[in-house]
Amino acid sequence: MSKKEFWDKAAADFPRYNKENDQFQQKIIEILKNENVINKNTSVLDIGCGTGVYTIPLAKEVKSVLALDISPAMLDILQEDSWNYNVKEKIKADSSGWRDFKSGEKFDLVFATLSAAFSEDVDFEKILEYSNGSVCFLDFVEEKGSNFEELLFHQYGIEKFVFKDLENKKRWLKSKNIKYKKFPLQNTHSELLELDDAILKIKESIKISKKEISPSDEDIVNLLKPITIGSKVNYVLNINLELLLWKSSN
Repeated sequence: MSKKEFWDKAAADFPRYNKENDQFQQKIIEILKNENVINKNTSVLDIGCGTGVYTIPLAKEVKSVLALDISPAMLDILQEDSWNYNVKEKIKADSSGWRDFKSGEKFDLVFATLSAAFSEDVDFEKILEYSNGSVCFLDFVEEKGSNFEELLFHQYGIEKFVFKDLENKKRWLKSKNIKYKKFPLQNTHSELLELDDAILKIKESIKISKKEISPSDEDIVNLLKPITIGSKVNYVLNINLELLLWKSSN
């Protein structure tokens, strides 16, 4: 399965922007405003924008956003929501991958949140071609974990997945002698899942862990009993993140 096919398939269940629940996005906006990074004349390149969870609130504050994502399905959702939130005229979508992306434009802010677009130095170097002001990265700090992972650890010894993206970005910034500011952030997401959806999420966590175990659905239901409320399961995801912000010399 290609990256495009993977993210297209994931789009239907991907988080979407919700004005009634955008407190975390507003924390990002506040930082960018306080650091004089964005205003009504700012042009933004949003790399790996997904369904527009950050694109839409950014568009409310700036002049324009070029929303870049490899998945047309993600961008379809973004365009639908941008219409609903009256920012469609400010957002232009591009379904290129980051390495394939080409533009004659430079941007006041290059913005990337939890983006899978950066894996090698060449991906970071490309930022320098398009940045004409500031660059903002938002990534997980080492790991994210839910109450599901806690249950799996106690039952099967499955460790949380450790992210290296933030570490790689800091390494590259250091190699370029780029000074940056960092802002620690925390976010908590909770929802009541249907039991079938909770079982699928547990199985996906086991698959990612590559642990050679295959619990039955009945085993998983028993595992989830402590956090089951009626016919639903209380899912709580705790996320530690860090925002890196630096000024481009271009």
